[in-house]
Amino acid sequence: MEVIVIGGSAAGLKAACRIARLKPDAAVKVLVRDRYFGVSACGMAFYLAGDIDDFKALISTPNGTVKDEVYYRDVKGIEVLARREVLAIDRAARLVRFRELDTGREKSLPYDKLVIATGAEPLVPAIPGVDSPGVAYFADFEQAVQLRHDLERGMIERVAIVGAGFVGLELCEAFRAMWGVEVELIELQPQVLPGLVDPELAVLVEEELIEQGVSIRLGCRCNEIVNDENHICVFDLAGEGIHVDRVIITVGVRPNVDLARAAGLEIGSAGGIKVDAHLATNDPDIFAAGDCVELVNALNGRNGVWSFGSLASRMGRVVGDNVCNGDSQFNPIVCATVFKVFDITVGTVGMTAVECRSDGYEIGESWGTFHDRLFYYPGATTMNVKLVYDKSSGEVLGFQGLSRGSLLHEINAASQLIRQRVTVDKLPEFEHAYSPPFAQPLDPLHYLAYIADNSRSAGIGLVPPHEFLDLPTDTVVLDSRSPHEIESRPLDVEAKRRIEIPVEKLRSRIREVPSDAQIVTVCQTGGRSWDAALMLRRAGWNQVSILAGGALFLPKSSADRSGSTAGTEG
Repeated sequence: MEVIVIGGSAAGLKAACRIARLKPDAAVKVLVRDRYFGVSACGMAFYLAGDIDDFKALISTPNGTVKDEVYYRDVKGIEVLARREVLAIDRAARLVRFRELDTGREKSLPYDKLVIATGAEPLVPAIPGVDSPGVAYFADFEQAVQLRHDLERGMIERVAIVGAGFVGLELCEAFRAMWGVEVELIELQPQVLPGLVDPELAVLVEEELIEQGVSIRLGCRCNEIVNDENHICVFDLAGEGIHVDRVIITVGVRPNVDLARAAGLEIGSAGGIKVDAHLATNDPDIFAAGDCVELVNALNGRNGVWSFGSLASRMGRVVGDNVCNGDSQFNPIVCATVFKVFDITVGTVGMTAVECRSDGYEIGESWGTFHDRLFYYPGATTMNVKLVYDKSSGEVLGFQGLSRGSLLHEINAASQLIRQRVTVDKLPEFEHAYSPPFAQPLDPLHYLAYIADNSRSAGIGLVPPHEFLDLPTDTVVLDSRSPHEIESRPLDVEAKRRIEIPVEKLRSRIREVPSDAQIVTVCQTGGRSWDAALMLRRAGWNQVSILAGGALFLPKSSADRSGSTAGTEG
């Protein structure tokens, strides 16, 4: 059996190696356009940052063997042909035509089965001057090596990153943390990580970026990029210029489907190659995998394209099985992702509240600030997390959060629970492992479910963190924290009345709280707010809510911006 694989990234090479393992007598050839292949693209930002010293680590096995043509031939039993640009797929003749980039010669190879793993390519925004020298897309390995080379030689002092998705944020750290480069982050939308996290999480990420010295320009459209002597100038719509040494465009990617389209293969509604559950195209002898493929969202049933190395690797194995007449399937996805932004970890899975509302869901939300392990264990740190669920069915639709400690197992657990369509009332049945160095007796997912249930049963409202400052001015804020906590993290309540009564003293001082006002109780993480709200409810106060997630779910920039203590009592 002659098998041709087009593309030398995770999906293509995984498929090729799987085919060679299952059918050792198959002749498997991989056509790769670039000089380097099998690159861990997800590690390029960390190589640029200096966390990874040698670029060969990104093209090596865990034991240090470089994955070159010899490795794949002698160890994996496949032939990798680098520097070959595929020109066309002739389905009728079952041929793949390509050009040898080093010689210019054009050749063809026959196939019995074909795998397309052409990946994705950067979106090029319609900005005049976007093709100027000094503008890069951080899309290939050699570009990352060149940028690292320029950084080591002090040739880059200021950079503009256009696009505040997770790649753009990883690059902020890459340029800033190790090299001290001044970073201008430019985003068209009014928040960072648009489409990935909701606004209340985004402001916490923005705060981290600002604390690390990144200049953020939100709601900013790039109007033009021009070369200005030895620098590059990025102009916004107002005509303001940002002078930098490099511009990095990270506004997204699009599936590389030109070959597939020209060959008459079906392209889906989201712009990726359309495949079935076996990752077969409309030609039964042609399969596709990786970033060029269109997948189904398990929650809303819509097709989309996602550039995650984890998905690509799994798709490669499925394709490898099915090329060899297997029956493996790649099911709809829930879009689990996690990434690092300086000293915080950000993770998300499922749908955001913004996305749910756009799809017409009536949703419930719960927020919480918890520890990543038992609070008294050394190294314990807080995490801010959020649950989104369908009010009608109770089905969990999304989970997102950030932490300065562990968050990965929360994302992975939520991913499986969402995939299983668990409802919020069944979420407490989730069984987790517990030991003080690693977890709490109750998992944050349990707490979020309990918060949703408690709010309904006790008649206590949840004030979303991002709506706290927009509460009516006649709202009374009952701050139930200790004096030390209030001093260390003051809370801006603007013109609203604030009463400071530690929860331990509230029962004896409850008459200091007006009974005819809308009361919002506040504490550091949310637990004492519940205690205070319940005391008030049981004593006859009817208009009681809590600040969901506590004061630690608000950015520090929300802390007493004016410095005024007017309206403070107690």
